Amino acid sequence: MSREDAIKAVADGLGDDVAVVSATGMPSRELYEHRVAKHGVEGATGRDFLTVGSMGCCSSIALGIALGAPGKEIVCLDGDGGTIMHMGALVTAGQKAPENFKHVLLNNGAHDSVGGQPSYAFDFDLTAVAKSCGYKETRTASTPEEIAAGTKWLKESAGPVMLEVRTTMGARSDLGRPKSTPQENKVKFIEWIANL
Repeated sequence: MSREDAIKAVADGLGDDVAVVSATGMPSRELYEHRVAKHGVEGATGRDFLTVGSMGCCSSIALGIALGAPGKEIVCLDGDGGTIMHMGALVTAGQKAPENFKHVLLNNGAHDSVGGQPSYAFDFDLTAVAKSCGYKETRTASTPEEIAAGTKWLKESAGPVMLEVRTTMGARSDLGRPKSTPQENKVKFIEWIANL
């Protein structure tokens, strides 16, 4: 599957009762466009914190929110490049172990948002790394059916847990950018979490 199709399947599978922190670059742009198309709202919907200019920080941001908002489902929608860049964050998530922290790892084996350089994430097992860091369980998905089962499993599981979603490289040439500013995104996201 393409990353964009996988993101749509993950977002739809998770439903509207979770808060999502998405990785910088293409994943945030693709998630944003999906939310705009689905909800008909141009700008921040509040459902997602679109990480801007902070490659590798997605899981740390999501973890901090999960620790600060116990009882609210927080999903980290991360990329393989960012995960590898700040791999120590897996240790912190595994050891702090908030039950509401769910990690979706979009793995296309590349730093796709910044030129497509190989990340080598297909050459070793990131889910095994997560488990060795203290994640309770992990799964891998690569088809729509596996993603649907995986998102259901995420919602039913106590975290920290990881769903690796293997995708192909590439993005649409006409992929847009969020119309809301990072400040507007942050404010709407805080409001969304408060009302979850």
